[in-house]
Amino acid sequence: MNERKVVVKESEFLKGAPMETLPGIRDIKVIYPELVPDVRTICMGIVEVDPGYHTPLHKHNCEEVYYVLSGRGYVEVDGIKYEVKAGDAVYIKENLPHRVFNTGEEILRYVDVAGIMFVSLLPEWPTQSPYVILEKPKQ
Repeated sequence: MNERKVVVKESEFLKGAPMETLPGIRDIKVIYPELVPDVRTICMGIVEVDPGYHTPLHKHNCEEVYYVLSGRGYVEVDGIKYEVKAGDAVYIKENLPHRVFNTGEEILRYVDVAGIMFVSLLPEWPTQSPYVILEKPKQ
């Protein structure tokens, strides 16, 4: 009998999502196809940005929403900066370059929910990344 995965325990979360291309970032996979095989249209993660750091400038072909759990900073979307703090929610339209900066003194932590990025996920997962990273790490 194939049992459907409904609950993902914190001990099962995975690291290594695309935001980790820059230092000071942890991008934790929570609801992703490799953890919940039935997932078809959404994924969810938790992103942590250390004080003074930011996620890489990137874009992708799906909408995305954030819910800020702790910390403060700003979200830059298509070149415009928007202040955020714990309790705020953010909507990002598909294909707009964006990144998150931590300007506070504690970790900026947010839940990230996005649509699966309109690439064929099956029969093979993971696929090549649908992210377009627009900022490379400094050497």
